[in-house]
Amino acid sequence: MSSGFAKNGLHWCAEAALQPEQPTILFTHASWMSSSMWEETTQALAPDLSDTNLVRVDLHGHGKTINGRKEYTLWDQAQDVLSLVDELNLSNILVAAISMGTMVALRMALLDQSKLSGLVLLSANASAASDAHKTGFPQLRDIWTSTPAPSEAIMNGAILAWGGTTDVTGPRAQRIRDDWVARHSGKERIDPTLRSMMEREGLLGRLGEVRVPVLLIHGEDDRTYPVQDAVDIQRALVNTEDVSLEVLKGEGHLLVYLRESEDVTGLIRGFAVRVFC
Repeated sequence: MSSGFAKNGLHWCAEAALQPEQPTILFTHASWMSSSMWEETTQALAPDLSDTNLVRVDLHGHGKTINGRKEYTLWDQAQDVLSLVDELNLSNILVAAISMGTMVALRMALLDQSKLSGLVLLSANASAASDAHKTGFPQLRDIWTSTPAPSEAIMNGAILAWGGTTDVTGPRAQRIRDDWVARHSGKERIDPTLRSMMEREGLLGRLGEVRVPVLLIHGEDDRTYPVQDAVDIQRALVNTEDVSLEVLKGEGHLLVYLRESEDVTGLIRGFAVRVFC
């Protein structure tokens, strides 16, 4: 494995030494998570994609990126990931993203899709924040930060709110709770990401600018961003000849890390082989 920090502070890691002449799958994560949520996926992909760089990035305010921007928008996140790509001399990039990461990935495409070969968007959203989210997320933040560490009850509630069939007593849910407790540091670390999410503008009206292939993967029971959000994105990609939507029956929002996700890995593998050929 190789890793490092970009000049803009973003931490990145790869399954093997980077080979700039090879294609790259670049993974962006969900809010209040980190690039580690993609680790199982990259490890599973590595044997079959030995000629592909598998790069995971910690966005500002997350994971090991602790010396990056203190205030940022989703556009800032996208521009800084593109700057990392340039710094590492990478091209022919497929971005695989989940939740907030999809918002960053779509903005990357709108800023400079010349570097991109395609997008895999899990649990995606391209709309402005809903009124329910603008009310509910700050309330959750206030409860979350009212104690030295978030309570097990509030963490379990957050996990269950994603939808799907989830065992909050299992090791995967415990791993997520451990991550949340480890990074808990009050509103000053949570608020920049919260603002970037709640103040985002909708992108559906601009998605006609995207022309690279797109694979959408969505949980049927996603309660954070319902399947209709993915349908709206698919319909808005009017100039993308290669766009498809896979709906995973009975699944919720967090399609990797919280669940066994060989199905997602297989979809990413098949899409990568097709766009890189």
